[in-house]
Parts: sequence; C-alpha cells; structure tokens
Amino acid sequence: MKAAVLGCGAVGSRVARRLAEAGLEVVAFDLDPSALAVVEGVEGVSTVREDLSSLEALRKALRSVDVACDCLPGWLGFKAMEAAAEEGVKLASASYTPEDPFRLDEEAGKTGALIVPDCGVAPGLSNILAGRAYAKLDELLELHIRVGGLPSTPSPPLRHVSTWSLHDLLDEYDRPVRLVRDGKLVVVDPLSEVLTVWIEGVGLFEGFYSDGLRTMLRTIKARNMDEVTLRHRGHLASMKALAELGLLTDRRLKVEGRDVEARRLLEGLLSEAWRGFIDDLLVLEVEAVGAKDGERLRLKSLLVKVDPNSSPVVEVTAAVCSAIASMAAHDELRAEGICPPELIGMNEPSYVKFTQRLGEERLRDLEPIRL
Repeated sequence: MKAAVLGCGAVGSRVARRLAEAGLEVVAFDLDPSALAVVEGVEGVSTVREDLSSLEALRKALRSVDVACDCLPGWLGFKAMEAAAEEGVKLASASYTPEDPFRLDEEAGKTGALIVPDCGVAPGLSNILAGRAYAKLDELLELHIRVGGLPSTPSPPLRHVSTWSLHDLLDEYDRPVRLVRDGKLVVVDPLSEVLTVWIEGVGLFEGFYSDGLRTMLRTIKARNMDEVTLRHRGHLASMKALAELGLLTDRRLKVEGRDVEARRLLEGLLSEAWRGFIDDLLVLEVEAVGAKDGERLRLKSLLVKVDPNSSPVVEVTAAVCSAIASMAAHDELRAEGICPPELIGMNEPSYVKFTQRLGEERLRDLEPIRL
C-alpha cells in the first residue's frame, strides 16, 4: 500500500517515518532538499523534490497513491484537499486552513475520496475527545477546550517559542474566533480578552480565544462551546503591542526604499530569535458538562506531555495524522466525503482503533465526575 506525505517539514518527516513503520510504502514530497534529507535513507521512504504550490502538482503527487497526509502550510491545505477530492484519494490533513472543508463534500463523495481535515492536536485530537463526550452524554451543555504548545520555561522574547509554521502561528492572534454562547454563534477578536486559566498539576496560564471549533460548529450541539489557547503570563500583552503596531498584518512598509511586508519581517525576526529554543510542553484539556440518565456530569480529559529533546506539539500532531491516515488506508473509517475527526470520537469501534494506532502516544480517556 502506497502513501504520499505532502510537505516534509517538522511534522511531515515524522509522519513519513511513522507510516513507514506501519508497513506502508511512503513517498515524501517537498521543494526543500534539506527537508527531504531528514528522511532519506529511512527504510520504506523515498523522496521527490517537487513544488506543490499548484493544484496540478498536488493532483500529480496523489495520482498513484492509496492514501496521503497533508503536512503543508495552512495556505496550501485546502488546495491539497481539493486535489484529493478530484483524484478520489483518502487524505488526512494536518494543515489549518481558513476554508470550510465541507465545500468539497459533494465532489469527494462523487469520486470516492475520503478527506479528514484538522488532523492535529487542536483542532484534531481535541475534536476526537469532544466527539466522544458528545456521544457519551444525552445532552451536552458546555464544551471547553484548553490547549497550548509552549516552552516549559518562558523564553525571551515574548515568553514563547514555536517550532512549527510561524505564519500559521501568527494567524492565531489575528483570525476572527467563532464561539457558541447561550446557543448562538458569536465572533470575537482573539486578543479582545485575556483569560486566566488554571490547569491542575501544571500551573497558572493566561489564555485567549482561538478559532479551533471549526467543523464542530456543524456537528456538535451545545449551549456554550469555546477553545482557549494557553500562553505564559505576560505574553499576550506583547502580542497586543505588536498587533497595534501593525506587525500582524500584510501591510507593506517602505524601509530604505524597499517594500517590506510587516508580518514577513516579524516572522524573520522571530525565526532568528527563537533559534535553538523549543516548545517542550504540550497541554490539552477537554472538558464537557452535560446530562446522562437524568444526572449532571462533567467529562474531562487532560494530556500533559513534556519532552526536552523534541516538540510535543509536533510529535502528537504526527501521531494523530499518521494514525488517521493508517485507519483510512485499511478502510477502518468506512466513510466517504468529508469526515471531521470528531466523528471518530462519536463511534466506539473507530475510537478504539484510533487509540490503538496512536502507539506510544497514550490517550487518557474522559473521566466522568458527578456534579
């Protein structure tokens, strides 16, 4: 069975290794030869240097494979899903795309494609746990997701660091956020409110609302739903200052006669400043409050992962994406069209198979607490 990995950066290279270890014949695609060099020589993995920025290049890459993992930057993610829908390929996408994947549902259904969007930590693993809570309760009243990939020790500048796409990271502070409050969809500015969040056994953080509910706004009904991204205290004041200066925008500035895009400048500065640092702490808490058999219950799952040698966000994202791709390759999802990850959590056999395919990334199930 043949698998394509689209994008061989931090996540893609790990996905390629995991799929090869699962027995698939893997072809890794990337334009950067240094990215491909990371997996060259890995048993079961071959590499192709290719610019995947066009729809035709993506379709060509997918044409001769049974399953694929999209590990491309967010601005290319929807295009990869389009290519999979047109080619009738099974695709697990770890890209965070602004577009609605359900736009491709009809096309994917016609070609027999299966596309699972948002196969990361949050969205992704958070969706699966949310779907499991939704299925366990007769009525879901509250759903709260709290997530953060950050340094265990705050690092200058900004008391933060990131080993994944800086462009996608900065989008989190600028992208309008969709929440459910009192049963109604509302849209808020991510930096409009700084929250104080206590995570049991870990400590006190600050947080901001982030747009991670996505497909769950369509598949899960609750009176209140939100996702909060965690940061070390003091970080968000710095991000607000950068936003007010316009450094989170695509505005072009004249610097010594040259055009400079504000966000590109900030990305370049952060990539230099954060070199050598690592986001070695991952926190994911999913909490659901609802009713079961007339009783009010709280269901809660907490994942805390610390690794001084590697980014837990990258490792868990790769584990989730490769596990879902393996399930798709072996017809364990039994679906066509767009299949958001929360549907895996809603189906007991799928959830069990998913946890098995995660391998060493153990998943703590939701614990019921009577209220």
